[in-house]
Amino acid sequence: MAGNIDVTLENWEQGTGIDFEDEAARDAYQERAGRLATAIRGGSPDRIPTVLSATFYPVFHAEITPETAMNDAAELAAAFEQTVFDLEPDGHQSAAALLPSAEMLEMLDYNLYAWPGDGASPTTGYQALEDEYMGPDDYQKLIRDPTDFWLHDYIPEVVGALEPFRKLPRFTDLVEIPNIHLMAIPFGLPDVQEALNTLMEAGEEALRWQEIVGGAADGIVAQGYPRSFGGFTKAPYDVIADTLRGTHGASMDLKRNPDELLEAVDSLTPMMIEMGIRSANGAGNPLVFIPLHKGADGFMSEEEFNTFYWPQLRKVIDALTDAGLVPWLFAEGGYNTRLDVISDQPDGNIVWQFDRTDMVEAKNVLGDKVAIAGNVHSSLLNTETPEDVTEYCEELIEDVGPDGFILAPGVALDEAEPENVKAMMDSVK
Repeated sequence: MAGNIDVTLENWEQGTGIDFEDEAARDAYQERAGRLATAIRGGSPDRIPTVLSATFYPVFHAEITPETAMNDAAELAAAFEQTVFDLEPDGHQSAAALLPSAEMLEMLDYNLYAWPGDGASPTTGYQALEDEYMGPDDYQKLIRDPTDFWLHDYIPEVVGALEPFRKLPRFTDLVEIPNIHLMAIPFGLPDVQEALNTLMEAGEEALRWQEIVGGAADGIVAQGYPRSFGGFTKAPYDVIADTLRGTHGASMDLKRNPDELLEAVDSLTPMMIEMGIRSANGAGNPLVFIPLHKGADGFMSEEEFNTFYWPQLRKVIDALTDAGLVPWLFAEGGYNTRLDVISDQPDGNIVWQFDRTDMVEAKNVLGDKVAIAGNVHSSLLNTETPEDVTEYCEELIEDVGPDGFILAPGVALDEAEPENVKAMMDSVK
C-alpha cells in the first residue's frame, strides 16, 4: 500500500491507498481510525477508542488450538476474521507475523522460542527460550560490525538450519579481483548450499502463509477495520537483554561489564531507529509498535535506567516522531518509578500503553504530552465476570479519559474469556 504515499497519521486516518470493499467500509474505517487518531493527538473523540492487543487470543476466541492455528493458515485466517467481526475494535493487529507457519519454523530449526506443539503445549502460547546467544567476550565483535555479527554468530545460534552461515565470507573483503574467487568458494560447500536451499524453501512457505493469513488481514482492513500497528522496533537495551545476552547475562553485564554494554547499546540505537522507520514505510502505517521489557520496575536501578535504557530509547522515539511516525510504546510490567524520567518526551504524536502502571498517576505526569492506553489486566479478563470487567473499564475511563485515552489490554492477550473481552470492548459504548 505504501508506494509513493506519505506514511503519516493523516493518511492512515483517511485510509489513503486502501482499496475498500465499498463506500460504507471506507466510512466505517475513517470513523474508527479517526477515533484513534483524535485520541493519539490528545483530543476527545466521539467515544473512547479500543484496540485489541492480542497474540493467540483470536485462536481461543474461535475455539481452535494454538497448534492448529500455526499449522493451518486457513483456520488462523478465519479465527482472525471472526474475532475482529465479533468484537469490532477500532484497531487490531495482523496475525501473519505474530503467528507464523510452524512448518517454516521447523524447517529453520528456530531456537529462540518454543511454539505450540513443538516444545510448548499444543493448547498454550509461546515460551521464550532465553539464553546467552552472545558471550560476554563478543561485545567488540557486535560493536564493530553488527550485521556481520548477526550473519556469522547470532543467526547460526538461533536458527539451527543456518549453522553453516558461520562459513560465509566477509563480504567487505570484496575489494579486488582475487577476493571474488575467495568469496565464492564457501557457496560451493555442500552444507552451505543445503542451508541456502532450506532458507529458500522456508521463504516459499512464509510467502504461502502471508498470502492466506496476510491476505485475510488486508481483507479485514478493506471492510473498514484499521490495522493498529505497521512498524516495529525495540528499545536498544532490550535487543541485548531479550535476544543476545538474555536477562541474566545482561543483568550481570550491568555490574561487571558496564562500559562495553553501554557502548553496545549505543551502537544498536541507529539500527533500531532505521528498523522502525523502514518497517512503518514498508507497511504504509505510521504506528510503530515498541514492546518494552527489561526497563520495567525491578529490572534495573533508577541510575541504570537513566544510563542504559532511557537515553537510547528516547533517541529512537525522537527520530520516529521527526519522521512523522507515531511511536506506540508497550510498557509491560510496571513503570511507576519511571514516570518522572519518561515525562521527557519529544514533540509529536506518541502513545504509551501501560500494563501494571498506576493509570491515574501516568495521566497526571504524561497526559498533556502523550496519549495513554491500557491497562485492562489479563487476570481480570481470564478469571473475573463480564460485570467485573465492565465496572473496571468504566472506572478507568472516568479516571483517565476522555481526552487522549485508548482502552486496551495491559498485555498482548493469549487466553481470556471471550465474554470478558467482549465486555471490555463494549464498555466504551
